[in-house]
Amino acid sequence: MDEHDELGPSTVFAGYTIERLLGIGGMGRVYLAVHPHLPRKVALKVLHPGLTSDEYVASRFDREAAHVTRLEHHNIVQIYDRGREHGRLWITMQYVPGVTAADLIAAGPVPVERAVHIVSETAKALDFAHRAGVLHRDVKPANILIADPIAEDEPERVLLTDFGIAKALDETGRLTRTGMFAASLQNAAPEQFDTAVVLDHRADQYSLGCTFYHLLTGRPPVSR
Repeated sequence: MDEHDELGPSTVFAGYTIERLLGIGGMGRVYLAVHPHLPRKVALKVLHPGLTSDEYVASRFDREAAHVTRLEHHNIVQIYDRGREHGRLWITMQYVPGVTAADLIAAGPVPVERAVHIVSETAKALDFAHRAGVLHRDVKPANILIADPIAEDEPERVLLTDFGIAKALDETGRLTRTGMFAASLQNAAPEQFDTAVVLDHRADQYSLGCTFYHLLTGRPPVSR
């Protein structure tokens, strides 16, 4: 399957039945899919083969995904499974109906109180992950989900997604060898551009600060 091919409705991929495309990002496509054995819908991310075409990358991604599945937190999108199909790496995650913080920004700056809530909830996810020794490396509005409320008086639930994917790809050296970069350039901490630096939690904090600026102003802190 070519990396530009899109899986259509009713297509079966890795046992999951595709319902529709949810979104396209720099690392791959995300689909709404039906679990093959359970009455449950999942978000199925299929990574671009250009990022994951060699065996070392695949094995590193698999180990990182296995590590991230242990992150069970109210503000983190749960990872269910991962594998490889037709040469494509895939991962299934909790499906969260709603919008992303990037969708909110598309309509203009987010009110201060709501922006503070979104960033505070995202910070809880990062604190939990950092205590577990996991970095995100790509904190940005598009990776922050705002769940549809179940009840009118329910507090707005915020979840951070895509843990581990950027880390797995960065650490293989695949991205630097191909001249690509996993994280969003506008939100990346300066040390992420130096391969000699060992990243820590401060890189995620920097990116979260950039996200807060973006929410408040409607534009990223770095324009180009």
